Amino acid sequence: MSQHRSDVFVPGGIIDYPARDMTITVGAAMPVCELNAILDKEGQQLPIDVADPSMPVGEMVAMDIAGPRQYGYGTLRDYLIGLEAVDGKGRRFHAGGRVVKNVAGYDLCRLLVGSQNRMGTLTQLTFKVRPLPAGHSLLVAGFRSLQNLESALSALNTSATTPVILDILNRPAAQSLLNAPTPELAQNSVRMDALAFLVVAFEGPEVACNWQHSTFSREVADSASWIHTASLPDASQIWCKVAQQATVPNDSIAWMASLTTLPSQVSAVTGVLHELGCDVYGRAGNGVLFCRPSSFSQAIKPPEESEGIGMLHALTTKGDGSVNVIKSASMRSSVPPEAVSSLASRLQSVLGY
Repeated sequence: MSQHRSDVFVPGGIIDYPARDMTITVGAAMPVCELNAILDKEGQQLPIDVADPSMPVGEMVAMDIAGPRQYGYGTLRDYLIGLEAVDGKGRRFHAGGRVVKNVAGYDLCRLLVGSQNRMGTLTQLTFKVRPLPAGHSLLVAGFRSLQNLESALSALNTSATTPVILDILNRPAAQSLLNAPTPELAQNSVRMDALAFLVVAFEGPEVACNWQHSTFSREVADSASWIHTASLPDASQIWCKVAQQATVPNDSIAWMASLTTLPSQVSAVTGVLHELGCDVYGRAGNGVLFCRPSSFSQAIKPPEESEGIGMLHALTTKGDGSVNVIKSASMRSSVPPEAVSSLASRLQSVLGY
């Protein structure tokens, strides 16, 4: 649970925006949608996807939000270059700076990303930004077996293509996320006769997008049962919105958790959870998977939270992953190693938290 000083004033406007330098400094209370609108006017972007555009930028950083495009663009730790914060004793401190080439001192920016305000209350944030892409291309590939999916992912290891999105879904998740909320994305051409699906997107000049699209299609042609091309020019943005909204639980979902595993284990983990009766979706290239009881599983009764989340923990017992419980009545996330917990406690003590 987030901890913060309630008596700290957190501004929300533009503090500095030298657009030619590709950096922007804003108050931590600025909504993400407002930041995006400001950058869009200059043909720039912060390529971080959030489920709720009204979320304050400071909360986005404190929770380390990252969406489908993290595969190609990275996470907030790659874009936050400076900050101002207030510690638990009311002391104001700074880290990083307002220029990209700044390597002086300790990299406290990376430490505070994802700290949930336990190391300080964020008040100002400086990001480096990127140009808006000139073109977009998105496709969905269906695979009848996990072996075929694994073959396609292996082919990508030596591919010259550079997707910005490489997401995986099992069949129940695809039924939930592709057809129902986004018929304009699937256009009734995404068939549900596959066991697993890849959602792949490219961004850049139109010529480059077209080449990457055709190259990827050719490389996975022997593995994929079919490949559907989304015709909408903003299909990748639609998918980012849908995929991020699906990471936020609602009243109809009994439990939800995310699992971080090795990218090489994504297919195997997806298969185990599919057989359990779960929706499985997430980042095939980063090893971040979301899991929840399926409402589309036909032959298998969806697992109770103790069984479902228990299986996630069992899949990470070798220490090559972790579980983050998003919604549950009784289960908990993976406990950090003792050394990590000890260091975090010492830092919080120094900062007055």
